[in-house]
Amino acid sequence: MTLRGVVERWDRYWFPKAPLLDLAMLRIIAVGAQLGLMLLDPRYQLFRLTEATTLLDSYYKPLPFLRPIVFALGGHKISAHEIQGLYIMALIFGVCALIGLFTRYTMFLFAFVYAIIQLWLLSFGDIHHPEAAMTVALIFLALSPSGAVLSVDAILRRRQGLKEQLVATDHLAKWPILLLQWFFGLMYISAFWAKLWVGNFHWANGFTLQYYLAEDGMRWNSVLGVWMSQYYWLSLLGQWFVLLFQATFFLSLLFPRLKWFYVPLGMAMHIGIYLMFKAPFFQWVALYFVFIPWTAAFAFFGWLPTDQAHRSQLARASAA
Repeated sequence: MTLRGVVERWDRYWFPKAPLLDLAMLRIIAVGAQLGLMLLDPRYQLFRLTEATTLLDSYYKPLPFLRPIVFALGGHKISAHEIQGLYIMALIFGVCALIGLFTRYTMFLFAFVYAIIQLWLLSFGDIHHPEAAMTVALIFLALSPSGAVLSVDAILRRRQGLKEQLVATDHLAKWPILLLQWFFGLMYISAFWAKLWVGNFHWANGFTLQYYLAEDGMRWNSVLGVWMSQYYWLSLLGQWFVLLFQATFFLSLLFPRLKWFYVPLGMAMHIGIYLMFKAPFFQWVALYFVFIPWTAAFAFFGWLPTDQAHRSQLARASAA
């Protein structure tokens, strides 16, 4: 195959004409989930951020992506008033991005301010995976036409009726979805590598999971975790199941039919982790909805305002 042929196939994969409805649904779910956590989850509420400002400076080590921002602010540690201001700004921009008001700008500002808050919070040494995944997802959405449909912007434009907007397609509608799906695959490969090679193969011995099930189960009063910690072989099988899942998840990206198996299994795995360890992967569970072909689902139930032939065409573009 010639270089031109490779480039054309690459372009067809990342930039096919795809439904904008899928992208809009991802915007609503991702932004809505993060706003819900900021308002309802104590780990993301304002008092939690304010508490972090009282920690000793020795705990504060700005992460590389935060250092340019710290430098622009004069090199001083972000104060309680500044973090409170950022939090309020994030809520305002987030609500606007959720409803799709000036989406091009508010989506970017929400992603930017949210990233600053999370980078600042993680600079105190307590690193979590879900926040990083959500930050990346919001950045992808900010760089895409995620507010083209199902938004106040679309209503204000009035260039098309509601029916035409719901079935609209664009060459820039697919790449954020595909990139986020591949990001899942890379995260799982990274986790698999860390557990085996970085952990020197000790992670999969059964005792590791058994220990953390007992420790976190008793700490967080998890009946399921304490119960499972009593059975070594169950813990061992659980560890190898996680390794096998993380090592092979990328196959679902190469063979889309496997998503019917891997996606429900992945969501169930993260929900199970929460029930056993009280480890919240709420952002990951929310972002798993990126694998759902929303337009295809709406077409299947006949909810799209178009003829059968057009619905079938949109469904194929959504599920591809």
